[in-house]
Amino acid sequence: MEKYQIFANDYHSPFWRNYLWVSAFYPQSKLIRIPQLDLAIRSSQNKMDYLVKLKSWSKTNKQLAFLVNRDINVLVNILEQTVKLGEKMNAYTLKLVTEDLSKYSSVKIIRIYDQHGRYNSLEYAWGTLLPVLDFQNFHFIENKLREILSVKLSKQEIERAFAVFTQPIEDSFAIEQEKSILKIYQNFPKELLKLDNENISAKLKKNYSRIYRQLLVHEQKYAWVFYVYAGPAAKVKDFLETLKFYHKKKINPVKKLKELALARSRLLAERKKYFAELNLNPADKRFVNLVSRFVYLKPRRKDFQSKSYYHLEFLQKEIGRRLRLSLGQVRAMTLEEIKQALNGHLIDPDKLNERARFHIIVPVGKKIVFYQGKAAEKFQRQNIKAEQVKIAKVKEFFGQTGCPGRATGIIKRVDMPEDMAKMNEGDILVSTSTTPSIVPAIRKAAAIITDEGGLTCHAAIVSREFNIPCVIGTGLATKVLKDGDRVEVDATKGIVKKL
Repeated sequence: MEKYQIFANDYHSPFWRNYLWVSAFYPQSKLIRIPQLDLAIRSSQNKMDYLVKLKSWSKTNKQLAFLVNRDINVLVNILEQTVKLGEKMNAYTLKLVTEDLSKYSSVKIIRIYDQHGRYNSLEYAWGTLLPVLDFQNFHFIENKLREILSVKLSKQEIERAFAVFTQPIEDSFAIEQEKSILKIYQNFPKELLKLDNENISAKLKKNYSRIYRQLLVHEQKYAWVFYVYAGPAAKVKDFLETLKFYHKKKINPVKKLKELALARSRLLAERKKYFAELNLNPADKRFVNLVSRFVYLKPRRKDFQSKSYYHLEFLQKEIGRRLRLSLGQVRAMTLEEIKQALNGHLIDPDKLNERARFHIIVPVGKKIVFYQGKAAEKFQRQNIKAEQVKIAKVKEFFGQTGCPGRATGIIKRVDMPEDMAKMNEGDILVSTSTTPSIVPAIRKAAAIITDEGGLTCHAAIVSREFNIPCVIGTGLATKVLKDGDRVEVDATKGIVKKL
């Protein structure tokens, strides 16, 4: 019997979120005629592994690629559904931030919690179809784009055109936030940025109330933008750190905003030039146009969900208040357990703590089964392939180009928000895979190196947005590089050298 093996990693993903993710794959196979994926999750001490039976992924990838290749509207529909559902979900959960949840009845709490879960499970069902097409060793979108470009372009031109057509032509939420804070920075009293955040806030309230209100509005709008699954949400103090970073780097906000606008204009001009040079037939032109939409919406789906998890935190805290449980303990509960507890049944906090520390969630037909403690350890021994990592002394290794460029610097491994404090400006950030939660550290990086990903992964997208040299999909960066190593990165060629 084929065992599960690790396919990707993540961090700070609570039990309830993991449960919703695994629950998505049975309904997914009903949304579109593809075989059901056999995917599971193992979480231990805040490190989470995505588990897969590779035959399942390969079979589903081939069928989905066949359907999209036969009718591009299949992909168009997937993208449209992720946006439609994400916007509907965020509109529904926004009330959890604006309403007095202490007045909610237990029945209402359960109903909203259930609906939030249904929205997210369905969003995963639609959204995870995108990495099924393009992730790790599966490259339908990338290969088809290269095939179209190769008809009329030289090898060197293919790489440049590929970078152009895989760049979103719409702003991500991260860039929207960046532009918003840059506008605040234009009129910000720079002399205050030498103070600690508490004193800055006090002086802003007293002498610059309009700017302080702008920061509060910014917080209200973008508190969730680095949240991912479990936060913490960004506060005014976090955005003040961004302003301090701008000040330290002597960034001119007016010039920076103009540069962002100019970069977009240049991108659109390059797209126009390549379209004229390629003279594509209508079907190929539609596909190439759709690639940038694919790259734009793949992370945006995750942003919709991050926002919904940020909203859900308010309800989870209210549940915790009523049950005298911590936020982490509530996040370790199933919906049925919350329902029972709100109706007076006793809940064992020790079991919730054990589950939060270590759990495995797997699909069994239409049902979802989870294991914790000794049961999880037994399942792990019998059903999960042990990693066999044998890395010889490596002085040079390769990956894909996420964003071209060169840099030399000191390695800092950053996987979680807690790791960001060690990141200095000009360091080389190495990560299993980047997420929005570590974007403040990414801003400081001279280059980015990741184990995972393809050219539509988060690291590739954000590196191009911030124009940071990036090498992705190395498979071993975090295994051969450690904090303090000095490396040379040639992201244009996808080469990393230890010095």
